[in-house]
Amino acid sequence: MNSLGYTPVVFSSSIDDHLALRQFSLSDAEQAYALIDHDRERLSVYLPWVESIHCVADQRRSMTPLVEYDPDARLSCWLTYDDAIIGAAGLPVIDRDALWGEIGYWIDSAHEGKGMITAAVRELERICFTDLGLERVQITVDARNTRSRAVPERLGYTLEGVLRHHLVSGHGVIVDQCVYGLLKPEWQARALVDPV
Repeated sequence: MNSLGYTPVVFSSSIDDHLALRQFSLSDAEQAYALIDHDRERLSVYLPWVESIHCVADQRRSMTPLVEYDPDARLSCWLTYDDAIIGAAGLPVIDRDALWGEIGYWIDSAHEGKGMITAAVRELERICFTDLGLERVQITVDARNTRSRAVPERLGYTLEGVLRHHLVSGHGVIVDQCVYGLLKPEWQARALVDPV
């Protein structure tokens, strides 16, 4: 029970026998920091927050506002493989008024290119369209990040636009940002043609 007198919801979702999404917990700070620190150079190219994480205390501080599942605002999860953290995937934005959510993700280099982020995004789509009752999901990425862009392109999202000089990416570089969108009817039609 927390200070407000209720027991917070702890979110987790199995993707397959090995992969799962598990809500952020402060007890994960040490493991998460080690993963980020190991891949610091690679991650910091596209993720500006990496530059603010220099120790476990920084990791814990950055996670603190994100550890509680709020289906009206956000869902922050680790992507785990056999319970070990290999990245993160979640919904940094949930807009209940307009019924849309934004999916975000990153993965460590050892697990990159194996379809794990694609599987995590599919699970997040299911959560958005069935559990949360949303009508649209979007993925926004640094236009230079071809690996990250490949995920929505592989899953049939529409490239809705490129916002020029719109995103502060890693190392403070201002870059173009691609906006990909998927509507619930499109997701339902894809599920009929391409079941998981």
